[in-house]
Amino acid sequence: MRKSSFGLILGLATAATLAPVPAFTQVPMPPPPAHSCTHPGDHPGRLASDRQKSGWEKEAVAFLECLKKFVAAQEAAAKPYTDAARVHIDAGNAAVEEYNKSAKSFKEQQDNARN
Repeated sequence: MRKSSFGLILGLATAATLAPVPAFTQVPMPPPPAHSCTHPGDHPGRLASDRQKSGWEKEAVAFLECLKKFVAAQEAAAKPYTDAARVHIDAGNAAVEEYNKSAKSFKEQQDNARN
């Protein structure tokens, strides 16, 4: 009798964790921003003048620096949201850990009661 009630509790708990998230909790996401960095053209080649090669190198460095700044700005913009979400992520992980420990404990209690 205990086995069936434990199975029922475990089944209900599993079903509750697999239930779909209600639609009202979904947050619409805006389209991701695009960078405005200007990609340099193709390398002018080994036969190009030193001035052409130097100009291309400056454009390439500027492009990479622009991308670094864009990434830093995006990380800074996302930080408040990731910090706020961390609370919920940690709470969910703690509940999963408690679930796993409890399920193991319940199983051990059940096994000990049989002996």
